[in-house]
This record gives sequence, structure tokens and C-alpha cells, in this order.
Amino acid sequence: MKSQTAHRSASMPSAPTLDDVAQRTGVSTSTVSRALSGHASISAGTRDLVQAAASALGYRLPTQGRKVRKSATKIVGVVIGALHNRFMTVLLEHLHDELLACGYHVTLIIDSMNEASSLQTLRPLIDGFLDGLIFATASLDSPVVAELKQRGIPLVLVVRSVDEPGIDTVEIDNSHAGAEAARHLYELGHRNIGIVMGPRNTSTSRDRYEGAMKWLELQGIPRQDVPVIFGEYTTESGYSGAVSLLAQPQPVSAIIAGNDTIAMGVLDAAKRRSIAVPQQLSVIGFDDIPLAGSPLLALTTIRQPVEAMARTTARRLVERMQGNHFSPATRDILPIQLIQRDSTGLVRKP
Repeated sequence: MKSQTAHRSASMPSAPTLDDVAQRTGVSTSTVSRALSGHASISAGTRDLVQAAASALGYRLPTQGRKVRKSATKIVGVVIGALHNRFMTVLLEHLHDELLACGYHVTLIIDSMNEASSLQTLRPLIDGFLDGLIFATASLDSPVVAELKQRGIPLVLVVRSVDEPGIDTVEIDNSHAGAEAARHLYELGHRNIGIVMGPRNTSTSRDRYEGAMKWLELQGIPRQDVPVIFGEYTTESGYSGAVSLLAQPQPVSAIIAGNDTIAMGVLDAAKRRSIAVPQQLSVIGFDDIPLAGSPLLALTTIRQPVEAMARTTARRLVERMQGNHFSPATRDILPIQLIQRDSTGLVRKP
């Protein structure tokens, strides 16, 4: 019996240790320990080297009794890149309410956390204090999401997704949303349509753009005839993108904006150039932020069900934090709704 037990133990792969990370990086074990704990005496280059090696090996920093403390902290981290996007602040408000109703409090992390260095800085907080994390800012190539999944930290992605399988995700069908935006403008008679998106390495930009393009291609509009600009989810990016599209030899008659914040920049660019909306330019966004429905904007948009997103996200994370570790990852796709307002109209005949 003893020999059988010993055989089984020997066949099981052991968890990576600090010594393994040290051997891989060629630095001392004490340097590895200080680098992973964020010690100020360690250079940024060494920290990045150690972080990359630890991630590749699947090393998980000891959490000094995380399982014991886990039920005592009752605090969840919500990662939001910035507060200028009103949709994100509304989502945050609903997440706070939903998690509070489940007995959890929220700490806000204003950092996109799409770089390994971000995880390095926040590692003591994540490993030793937070029960789980909600990401609203994940990029497609985020090394942080992959590592958090590998280390078994309860995690849910909301609004955006990644190509990494096995992570709970709550979002809309962004490809369908992009197709709906294109369909709406096409049915109004628009054929010269431009697109101003957010960052190229986000699922929202990629999928909304691809959804719009595939629908337009089915209507006989070649991809190369649809100008697209990728930027940031900001009014400034929307403004500069619209200026570029409107300055082309064949100006567009309609613009699909990556979200309502970008659309606000597009509307501002049109106003400053005395281009009438929607008589000369139709504009459609995504999200349906509170300001979109005001008489000031009257923005046509694709509505995301923000309350349902928050409720579903909170429920999925609580399930993971309360011990549902081994069930398959879920992907909740919530419905959209096109809200037509005054910023889109029939194309003006020459």
C-alpha cells in the first residue's frame, strides 16, 4: 500500500516553486521573491523577466491562508480602464448594487490591466485581499487575463471577451450589433458609410467592425470601399476620426461610431464644420448611455442591457467565489435593441 501511494505521488506533477522560477531566469530565489512581491529594490526589467517566467511556469504566489481569509474579505475588484465612458460608470453602479445585495463590497481598479506590469503592481492586492475580479477592459491579447485564469482566481469578463477559452464572459453579440448598425443605415439609403472604432485589439471593436463589414459585403459593397479608423473609445478619437472621413474626396454620408462616446466626438466634428445631422450626415453609436436620449444629442444607438449585464456578471462571479470551481465556463450573450433617434435619417439625394 505504501509503495502504491508513493508511486501515485511520484507520478503527479509538482507545483512550480520559487526555485524553478529562479532557475529559469538565472537570478537568485530571494530576488524572485522580492520581484513577485513588488519590492521597490528590484528593477522594472528584472520584475518583467521574473513575471514572464512565473506566468509561463504557472507559478502562483502563496497567499498566506487565502482560503481561510477568502470568506472574510467579501471584497471584489472591478477593473475599469477610465471613468470618461459613461456606460462604464453606469455598469459600475449596477455591479455595486448587485454585489452588495449578495453580501460583497466593491473596490474599483482604474487600470486597463492589459500589461504584465499591471498585474505585478497589483499582485499583493489580488493574491492576498480580493475574493474575485470583474474585468470590463480586457484586450484580446491581455496576458493578465490568461494568468489569472491559470492561477485559479475567480474571474468574469463583462462587455469584452478574449480568445482564451474557459473564462466566464457576459457580453452582447457584437457582430450582430455591428450588422444591425450597418443594416439601419443601408435601409435609409446610405452607401457611402464610414466606420470609427475603438482600439483594434478589443473584441468590441473587432466584432462590431466585422459584423458591419460582412453585412455590407452581402449587399454588394466591397470592404475596400468602406473607410475605417481605429482609435480609442473617447470623444477626441471620434472627433479626429470624423474629421478624417469628412475630408476625403468622396465624403461619407453616414458614420458607424464604435460607441456613444466616439459618436459624441463625431457629432462635434460635424457641428464645427456646419454639416447638418442627419440631413448631411447620419451617425449611429453603441451603448445607449443616458445622454444619448437627451434632446441635446438624440443619438441613434444600439442599446446594451446594462442592468442585465451587471446582474448576470455578479451572479456568475458569486457562483465561482462560493466554490463552483469545476463547472464549465459560461458565455452569456444578452440581447440588443436598436434605438432610432434624430441622428440618423434618409440619405439626401444629390
